[in-house]
Amino acid sequence: MYHAERKDLTSKAPRRGCYFSLAFSIGSMGLACGSLWQIPNSSDRISLQRGLVLTSLGFIYFVSLTDFCNKYLLETSHGQRFRRKYRLMMSDVLEITNKIVSAIQASFSFLVGLIVCKSTCTKSFVYASHFLMEAYGWFGTAYFMYDIWSMYKVHTQKIADKLHLLRITKGQGTSVSNGHANGKANGKSSGGNNNGSTPGTPNEICDYDGACVQIPKDGKWDFLKYVFTHPVMMIHHVFIGTFGLLVVTYIRGGGHCIYSYMFMMEFSTPFVSLRSILSTMRLKDSRIYIANGLLMLATFFVCRVCMWPYVMWRYSLAIEAASMWAAMCGLPRGCLVSIAILFLPQLYWFYLMVLGALKVFLPQKRRPPNAVLPSAPTALINGKN
Repeated sequence: MYHAERKDLTSKAPRRGCYFSLAFSIGSMGLACGSLWQIPNSSDRISLQRGLVLTSLGFIYFVSLTDFCNKYLLETSHGQRFRRKYRLMMSDVLEITNKIVSAIQASFSFLVGLIVCKSTCTKSFVYASHFLMEAYGWFGTAYFMYDIWSMYKVHTQKIADKLHLLRITKGQGTSVSNGHANGKANGKSSGGNNNGSTPGTPNEICDYDGACVQIPKDGKWDFLKYVFTHPVMMIHHVFIGTFGLLVVTYIRGGGHCIYSYMFMMEFSTPFVSLRSILSTMRLKDSRIYIANGLLMLATFFVCRVCMWPYVMWRYSLAIEAASMWAAMCGLPRGCLVSIAILFLPQLYWFYLMVLGALKVFLPQKRRPPNAVLPSAPTALINGKN
């Protein structure tokens, strides 16, 4: 009787912690929305004090949402069944959580951009402003700072999982690719990263931004080393999270119609996140993966590659410039540098996506494996390293 009650209490405790994190997340978002309820006019500015509160609430929201997703997948019965079904390791869980949070943030960003675009672009393409743009600038900057740390934790867990797999498979004549045994397990393909990159040696892992790095022998990978080995992603996140959101929306003020298009660029992110999740679940051969990949390519091309040329064309019409090129030449040098920092990584990521799509639709012939290779060990699936 006593042991049964004790077992019941211990099984409910993780669930309480899981939904406690969800309550924190919902509460912080509610407080953030409530703080904007008293703003009378759409063109009003967000004060520094209110902005700092929004950033603090943003950190609470994204951290608690991440904690909820991780605990749900690791500690609840539904999450454990899901992990066993798709044979997910700890690094897989962290990466899926990272992508879920990314998709949610992107949805908020797109919604804010759409509202501001409809409100301001009919008034003035260049000078109109909306308090919601500044408010989410403060709130959203917390996400980009948080996401750098979140990606670092995924990266270090991938290293830990792969080193453990290397120790387990040593002497069995098997090889490991990106934290999973090579070959197919349970009819699901594995290996490589979510952009189609494949480690060149067994001692490498590939992150979802396309970077392949050598695993240190001691398994240690400090934060600064991660930052320096992923320069494109770091520049993108730091620029968007500081200059792109705070400086542009708060210090400069106005021009929010133009900035709303930058927010709407995030429309493609949920498709990118879903592709990563499906890849982590080893569902690259499924129809939903292929359909989502096509939608991802289309939305990424329209929203991220074509968006800035369209905005510059609209800007040239608004200022009655002779041509789009003349309008660009009239911009300050700092503005041109900012556009390059924001736009060029999109071209690089679109290039990686096209390469990944070509590998799906034009697969290369592979030599048959010499032996049936195992999938991830149960110890790793249960989160034991």
